[in-house]
Amino acid sequence: MPSATTKRSRRAAFDDDEVENDGATISHVSSNLKHETQRKKARTSNAGHNKKSSRASGLESAISPDEDEPMQEPEEPPTPPAATQYEMMRDAGFRHLEHADLDDQRATQRLKNRPHMLGENQVALNAIIESITCINFMCHTKLHVELGPLLNFIVGENGSGKSAVLTAITLCLGGKASATNRGGSLRSFVKEGEDHASLIVKIKNQGPDAFKPDLYGESITVERNFSKSGSSGFKLKSTGGRIISTKKGDVDDVVEYYCLQVDNPLNVLSQDNARQFLNASTPAAKYRYFVQGTQLEQLDQDYQLLQETLEANETRLLAFQENIAFLKEKSEKAVKLRDALTKSAEMRRQSRVYSNQLAWAQVMEQEAILQRKEDAILAAQAEIARMEGAITEKTEILATIDDKVREAGEALDQMRQQEGQFKEQEEEAKANFSKARSSVEQTHAQERDIHIQLSNASQKVKDYEKKIREEEQRLEEVNGGALAEKQKELEDTRRAVEDIRDSQKTHGERTPTLLQELKGAQDEAQESDRIASQKEKEVSDAEARLRTVSQNRSDPLAGFEPQIPQLLRLIDRDSGFSQKPIGPIGTFIQLTKPQWSSILEKIFGSSLNGFVVGSKSDQERLYSHTERLGIRNCPIFIGSRSTIGSLREPDESYDTILRVLKIDNLRVRDQLVINHQIEQTILIESREEAQRVMIDGQQPQNVAACMSFHDKKRGQGLRLTRRGRNLSTSPIIPNYEQKSRMKSDDVESQITYFKGNLEHLQAEFREKDMSRRTVQQVVQRCTQAVNHHKRQAASLEKELRNAQARATLVEEELDKFEGVDNKLQGYKNDLEEAQTQKDHYGNQYGELAMQKQEMNKGVEKLKQELDKAKTASRDHKAKMTKAEDKVRRFEETRRVALVEKNQAYEKVDMSKASKAEAERSKQRQAETVADYTRQASAVAPERAYIPEGETVRSIERKFESVREQLKKIRGQLGASDEEIQNRASKSIQEYREAKKNHKSLTSLVDELKKALMDRLRKWRTFQRLISAHARCNFNYLLSERGFRGELFLDHKAKRLRVQVEPDETRKSSSGRNTKTLSGGEKSFSSICLLLAIWDAMGSPLRCLDEFDVFMDNVNRAISTNMLITTARRSVGKQFVLITPNAIEGRAKIDKDVKIIRLTDPRQRLLTDH
Repeated sequence: MPSATTKRSRRAAFDDDEVENDGATISHVSSNLKHETQRKKARTSNAGHNKKSSRASGLESAISPDEDEPMQEPEEPPTPPAATQYEMMRDAGFRHLEHADLDDQRATQRLKNRPHMLGENQVALNAIIESITCINFMCHTKLHVELGPLLNFIVGENGSGKSAVLTAITLCLGGKASATNRGGSLRSFVKEGEDHASLIVKIKNQGPDAFKPDLYGESITVERNFSKSGSSGFKLKSTGGRIISTKKGDVDDVVEYYCLQVDNPLNVLSQDNARQFLNASTPAAKYRYFVQGTQLEQLDQDYQLLQETLEANETRLLAFQENIAFLKEKSEKAVKLRDALTKSAEMRRQSRVYSNQLAWAQVMEQEAILQRKEDAILAAQAEIARMEGAITEKTEILATIDDKVREAGEALDQMRQQEGQFKEQEEEAKANFSKARSSVEQTHAQERDIHIQLSNASQKVKDYEKKIREEEQRLEEVNGGALAEKQKELEDTRRAVEDIRDSQKTHGERTPTLLQELKGAQDEAQESDRIASQKEKEVSDAEARLRTVSQNRSDPLAGFEPQIPQLLRLIDRDSGFSQKPIGPIGTFIQLTKPQWSSILEKIFGSSLNGFVVGSKSDQERLYSHTERLGIRNCPIFIGSRSTIGSLREPDESYDTILRVLKIDNLRVRDQLVINHQIEQTILIESREEAQRVMIDGQQPQNVAACMSFHDKKRGQGLRLTRRGRNLSTSPIIPNYEQKSRMKSDDVESQITYFKGNLEHLQAEFREKDMSRRTVQQVVQRCTQAVNHHKRQAASLEKELRNAQARATLVEEELDKFEGVDNKLQGYKNDLEEAQTQKDHYGNQYGELAMQKQEMNKGVEKLKQELDKAKTASRDHKAKMTKAEDKVRRFEETRRVALVEKNQAYEKVDMSKASKAEAERSKQRQAETVADYTRQASAVAPERAYIPEGETVRSIERKFESVREQLKKIRGQLGASDEEIQNRASKSIQEYREAKKNHKSLTSLVDELKKALMDRLRKWRTFQRLISAHARCNFNYLLSERGFRGELFLDHKAKRLRVQVEPDETRKSSSGRNTKTLSGGEKSFSSICLLLAIWDAMGSPLRCLDEFDVFMDNVNRAISTNMLITTARRSVGKQFVLITPNAIEGRAKIDKDVKIIRLTDPRQRLLTDH
């Protein structure tokens, strides 16, 4: 795509080789000499740039009546008026036009060598009018037109607003109302019945050479408001609608920068101008159109202004010469008088020395007095410092004593508080001892009573056991063996009960095993479910990541916080940064291997969200922006302004993080090198290969760590580091919820990689889900086994109850045998009761014995505590006595220290009063010294040296003697020494300044002459070559329809004549005058002439109104296609062509052509084709 500067350049009709042959470099010169800032300079070269908008006045309607002109060579023009000196110097006898045939031959050769199409027409990045809006303008309430960037045809009926579009462009971009030929002033353009009107033009402002892009953005909106009262104003707005300026000068700067040339009559050809140029203009008018359109006239006017400036300066030089002679004579007289004065220089010097010494001797006397007063202040200050030191020392001593008094008092208070505690402890110990001793005596009495009762109960047990044996023997003899059988049955039943209980015990031992198996299966199922759920989430995250990458291909900020675009706009508008922050860092990084995307996103972390600034103040300023926008995860790094020169990288056979990245900014690269060692972290896909590289043999040079893919967990990574013989491996688990923040040079490959990763994760999820189902089946089986075990336990419990019921039944039957004689049962009951009493008394006796033993130990312990409490009470009383003595001693010491401190304060106050008096005295003396010094400085700015032993009186006597002698000499000279010296210095200075100004003005005149001659030489070359290019291009364009003709450019007579022969077969004819052509032929010829001139102009905008009104269909179709072809050759330029006729069917329409059809103004609708 051509650059913007190339789009705004005027394509001259000559090549580099021809310019070299001519010995001149031609460029497009500036159209005026004003405003040399904020615009691009126009240069004269064969591919130069025309950056100035023409400020030519509107064309007069100088149309002569029709008259026949010769059919062959044009007649001799009338004799022009005598040329001025400037014109003679400019034209140089028109010798540069003497070889017109050679110029035409070269121009023709260039046209032949030019390809049919210069290449695909492309849209310019700037200087393109995007839209025009008219409000209450002419007959339109609101008219809005969106223009295409290349070729625009505006079609519509009369009154639909076609011409209003061009008029709006001219007026809104600063053109004069008279230049539009539609009204004499702005108020005439306000719609009838309205008070105000507005025009809005939107200009594209992109690309590397955009106009102040940081201020205006990607488009510039120019708005002009005017009213019936005659008021008018401009507004320049940015892309966001913010008003940047309201000055017309700033509008002119924008128009001038983009070389829009809205006042150029051939650049924006209004309806009337188009009609005059295409149909009714005379040779003189055509010539004026030519010189104005190619800016030759404007350049000529600028050079005339330069010539006038040069002549005015030459006049000033003559006046300077007369003034220099007068000043030279004046200075010589002053120097002679000064030389006479110099003869008494030694005496005057001695007088000045004595005067200086006398002034500064008085200062020294006063300074000596001041020094004594300062010494007194220093002595007082030293005494104050000594006493303040004593105060500090006494204060510290007093504070130390206060601390000791306080500590001693606190210790005494604490002891007094503890005195009651010691007494309470002694009384409590005494009471506890008495109570324990009483309890021991009571326990001893109880022990004697229980021992007697235990002996009686033991005797009863023996008696009842004897009676039971005797009764059982008697019953056995009476009942025979039935009782024995029942007793045996009872024993069998009881054994069955015990067997069931053993089975229950064995059954119960299996319960923990089954429960443990169930718990293990449930834990395994829970873990399997967790893994499957995690894998399912990974699948979901991978699907979301794939969707994000697919949907956000064109949005580089999709992976960042939503406030980041607003932050970037704030940074662009904030001019307070010493250096514009760089970020987000992720937008400057492009990943060449997408398989590492997730791992590197995890490794870099929040660094990809960060910014790099140049200073601490920039960091704080950017931090305030992030805080205001609520951005939290955005680190701000302070980077060095100098980049890292050389990086210590490993062998080229290894991929490193740095090598798989394309980083657009060196400071971003350096920050990642510092924070993440990207130049020394190698990437190896296989874990086995990574371990072999890092473990086997010696670690590769300049390798700090190694990244590899996990061999079992797809999508995850491993980080391997080595320290000596120890290898450390840590997992890298990507955050799949994080959108990609780094760019990829191949988005399709990245999407393919993510699809493959998603398929693998889906396969793993299916495997984990199958495993989850298997484990759930195991849990079911374990649950069934536990339930079966519980049913078995219930069955055993039921069997136990049945066996116990049988045992109870046998016991009841056995009781029937014993019911024959209840005497045995009575003995058993009595035995049981006696045994119970024996056990009871035995337990009580044992417990009392142990209790008595413990109580004896307790009594002994309490006796020791009582003795200890008495001893502690005595010791506490002794300590209290010592503490009271200590407090009394410290209080006495404090009273002494307090008296000494108060005495020190009194001495300080006295010393401060003495110092204050000394300072007041010093201040008065300092003012005296300052006054003396000021007076002495007025006499001698530099301090004079006072010889040792000299006083004010001795110096004063010497000074008076010398002054009397000088007074006599001054009377002879007629003026004072100072007046003579000043007069001589002033005369010499005036003479030197005059010579310097004369030299400077002479140099300026020489430079102006040189610049003027150089510019006029280039102007002549430009005139010659642009004329040749126009002649040849005109003939070339005529040949598009089979015409031939010739363009006569007579720069001496300032005429431009056109001869055209529509019949190419008439070789003998030299052509016909355009007035003898038909309307269509005349319009076609004029179109060819206009295109030939347009080809030499450098503005990016071409506007033509009603170019085909006088053409028939054939000429209209040919002219339309010719305009389209020419527009496509003018790469990047914008054309606005207006016609009331339809375009479809007579033009080769392509995507670069936009047809805008304007409807009736009452509908206020636009249809964009």
